[in-house]
Amino acid sequence: MEKDKKMNTKTTFEDALQDLEEVADKLEGGELGLDDSIKEFEKGIKLARYCQQKLEEAERKIEILQKGADGEVKPGRVAVKPDTGEIEDEEDLQGSLI
Repeated sequence: MEKDKKMNTKTTFEDALQDLEEVADKLEGGELGLDDSIKEFEKGIKLARYCQQKLEEAERKIEILQKGADGEVKPGRVAVKPDTGEIEDEEDLQGSLI
């Protein structure tokens, strides 16, 4: 996302996450003054909330897709690597969402 671009319904999760990473880098760099740090922190909070909202929406959609004819969510958790967030065994997922 460009510097002045506002988040809207067309803002992707990936764009917002990249912007959040840039904000974190700026804040961790320690070169910003107090006012600029506060502005960046506020921007980061908005981006983090937006990303969280998008993740929750995706989770709800996946849950709907996984529901069986009886309306119950079929058991089966996805194992995710804690350090990278990657799916541990993608072969287990093939066909599980359809």
